[in-house]
Parts: sequence; C-alpha cells; structure tokens
Amino acid sequence: MSPTRFARCRRQFAAVVAGLCVAAGSLGTAALADSGSSSGASASVDASVLVQAGFSPVGARQAAANLNAAIDSAAQTIARSAATAIPSGRPVRTTAAATAAFAGEADAALTGFVTASIPALHSAGAAGDAVLQGTLAALAQVVRTMPAAVGVTAGAEITVAGGGSSTSASASVTASLDPALRRTISGSVHALQPLLPLTRATLQAVAAGVRQVVDASVVAVDRIVRATVELAAAVVDVTASTLQAARSVAGAAVAALGGIVTAVDSTLDHLSDVNISAQVDASLGLSAR
Repeated sequence: MSPTRFARCRRQFAAVVAGLCVAAGSLGTAALADSGSSSGASASVDASVLVQAGFSPVGARQAAANLNAAIDSAAQTIARSAATAIPSGRPVRTTAAATAAFAGEADAALTGFVTASIPALHSAGAAGDAVLQGTLAALAQVVRTMPAAVGVTAGAEITVAGGGSSTSASASVTASLDPALRRTISGSVHALQPLLPLTRATLQAVAAGVRQVVDASVVAVDRIVRATVELAAAVVDVTASTLQAARSVAGAAVAALGGIVTAVDSTLDHLSDVNISAQVDASLGLSAR
C-alpha cells in the first residue's frame, strides 16, 4: 500500500473511531439522564458535613455513602407505599413519573433531615461512629412509621383531587399521621439515648441536640405530606378548587401535628432527669389526651 493511500485509510479509520466514541458518549449521557429522571433523586449528604462533625476525610466519604444509600432506600420504601394509593386505571407512564417525582421529594426531605441531624448529634456530645449510628437510627424510625401513613395520606389526597370529600380525608390523614409521628419521635429518642453522653452535667447540651433531631424529623414529614398533593395532581384530573382542597388537607394535617412537637420541645427544654426517653414519652402521652 502506498504511503499516501495508507495515510488516507488511517485518517478514515480514525474518523470512524472518533464517531463511535461520540456515539458512545451520547448514549452514555442519555442513559445517565434517563437513570436520573427515573429515580427522581438528586439530593445527597455531603461528606463535608461529616468532616465538620469530626470524621476524617476518608471516613466522612464512606459514612456519607452509607447515609445516602440508606436515604435512597428509605425514599423508595415511602414512595412504594404512596404508589399503592394510585388508581390502577391511570396510564403506567404517568404513574411511574409521578411516583419518581414523589420519591425525589422524599429523598430530598430525608436528606435534609440527616444533614440537620449530624451536627445536632455532634453538638450533643456524640463523636465518630456514634454520630453515624445515631443518625441512621433516627432515620430508621422515620422509615418504620411513615410508609403506612404516607399511603393513607396519598390515597386521601387523590380522593380529594378527584372531587371527594376533604372533611373525611382530613380526618383519615390526621388519624394516620398523629400516631406515626408519635412513634417516630419516641423511637428516635429511645434509639439515641444510649449513644449520647448523658449525665447531669451534659443534660442540657444533649437535650438541645435531640430537640434539633426531633424538629428536623417533623420538617421532613411536613415536606413528604405536602408532596402527596403533587402526586395526586399528577395522576388525577384536577380543577383549581380541588387542588386547593387537597393542599388544605395537607396543611391541616401538618398543623394538627403542632401540639405534639410543642409538647416534646417544651419537655426537652426543661429536662429534669437523665432518662430523656421516659420524659419524652410522658409528654407524648399527655399531648395525646
């Protein structure tokens, strides 16, 4: 083969390889974009939050990976519960997209909860692995109680968005969320107590940190409950009035939780004994009467 012809063939071959690389890159980008849109989750716990809580950079990256995996799993569990309330007659594509969007909002809400809990536990005196284990334990309590409540909430919101009674929906949502939040708070405090340096000398600092975890869990529940309205609107034909009615149900349900949070916060602000979980349980019992 002449040098000229060889050079021409090599240029053609290089062009083909370059074209394949571009195509592969385009396909890869499309696949990543599709994967991201299907999961609906984009929030994540940054390792820097854990470094500030005393982790080494390497340890922080591993801890963040563990937390993000737990959050993703929790968000999917909650989303599956919400999906059970979606009418089976809706188009599968719409249902999948709505569920993915809801999962993304749940993921963001739980990420916010975890990101707030890490410095709260660190300020309470927890160090190293206790911060990670405490955060995971608190997250586990949310996952233990919220899926069932979210399923009821989503079903009620879809009913209201479809023109159903908002009064009965409000009652069913409150009846589901109230005990779920109480169990979440109680379970979290019980799980955290053995991980924190509780003595009379550290009582106020520990209580302040636990209060931040409790308050962050309520914020997460608030976001998830309100996200059920968007889920309902995505799968049911809604008018402006029915959408507003669904939003009112979510708002009323969250407002009804205010008394629980106020009682627990007051208890944590005025602890008199190192048995923090017993005092929180007592406040939860009194606020239920």
